[in-house]
Amino acid sequence: MRRHLLFFIVSLMSIISLKGNYDSSLRYANTIYEGDVRSVTLQQLQSGFNFPIFSLDSKTPQLKLAFDQITAERDYYQITLIHCDAYWNPSNLIRAQYLNGSGYQDIDNVSFSNGTLTQYVHYEVQLPNDNMRPKLSGNYLLVVYRNYDESDIVLSRRLSVLGSKGAVNVIFNQSSQIEFRAEQQQINFEFIKSQNNYFIPNPHNDLKAVVLQNGDWMTANISLKPQFIKGQTYQYNQNIGTQFDGLNEYRMFDIRSLQTAQLGVKKRLNIANQKHIWLRSNRIRSTQTYTNLKDYNGRVLYDNKDFTDNTPIESDYCFVHFGLMSEPVNKEIYVYGELSDWRIQESHKMFYNEETRQYEAIIPLKMGFYNYMYGIKDEDGLDFKPMEGSFSGTENNYMVLIYHRNQALPYDELIGYGLLNTQPNR
Repeated sequence: MRRHLLFFIVSLMSIISLKGNYDSSLRYANTIYEGDVRSVTLQQLQSGFNFPIFSLDSKTPQLKLAFDQITAERDYYQITLIHCDAYWNPSNLIRAQYLNGSGYQDIDNVSFSNGTLTQYVHYEVQLPNDNMRPKLSGNYLLVVYRNYDESDIVLSRRLSVLGSKGAVNVIFNQSSQIEFRAEQQQINFEFIKSQNNYFIPNPHNDLKAVVLQNGDWMTANISLKPQFIKGQTYQYNQNIGTQFDGLNEYRMFDIRSLQTAQLGVKKRLNIANQKHIWLRSNRIRSTQTYTNLKDYNGRVLYDNKDFTDNTPIESDYCFVHFGLMSEPVNKEIYVYGELSDWRIQESHKMFYNEETRQYEAIIPLKMGFYNYMYGIKDEDGLDFKPMEGSFSGTENNYMVLIYHRNQALPYDELIGYGLLNTQPNR
């Protein structure tokens, strides 16, 4: 019992330490620079789809950025956009070349938490708008900063602006390599140019394609080149380079209610005026057969069933206790998904508890429906297969982005976008 209590205290201290500032140097990635910023979402307004992309000719707001800050006092934030190339390096363009308007937008939709044990301030802003509207297609880094000081960065998010020049047809198959057929998914595609007056004089050098699984940039396949060109059609049918581990359906738990029994929850307690939730302990799935569960592809749905109004300021934060039954593996294991901001975070690292014979983590999370996986850290990021297994029949979303180097200005246009679900009838 003493060991378990010591583990709890150490984990809780690591959570509290998140309130300190991180390195504030700008990274061209989805990054949170201050530890008290939580529950960040950037998603499409109409569909709620979490891949942030909109058309260049959009006249109304298409995306909504939302986040909480664990504090009792509001701050004054602004957002701006930085144009990037296909590899997320800043373009050699000045802001006036790629943005209309003033180039920034105040975040003025601000609310204080209501009736929650954890006090926080909720921020929302929609884009594009008249103050900040992209002129050019391509990749953009959205930056949130404080008090008109662009060096005082709070968070950054990647988004894409599409200037379509044709259609992207995406095809899913099992791996063409027999030894990987049971566990890998192969994504082939073609870009069909529809505008005859749009020229691609040097496609093998100037076209770039990127494939993402479930919108996760950490595992993206980048810099793919067309294999065949037939008239206006550019085909990407590589046997190697467009393959992904199918992995498994995401694990899930439901904490949309703190009053009734929910999926994956074992018990709930209030400790020191904080809500704690223990999830049912998980097992390693790499030796199990595939089960076709309806998951959320790693996403989080922030929601509250205890209040009919279901406003984002009435949902509380809870200390969620994870458990993975396993012998010690002498490697670092992390909880991963949108709940970790699609990043390897020390706050989501698991510790081995000798008393319970399992890996455990305590993570503060807002009320909602959660998907997650367990991954082992290696030199390339996280390896999920030892914990989760990998199956070619797993349901996944794949996004394909086609970029072309503009001939007049030194930037990468985004000229094509395709989306495929491997089980569209599920």
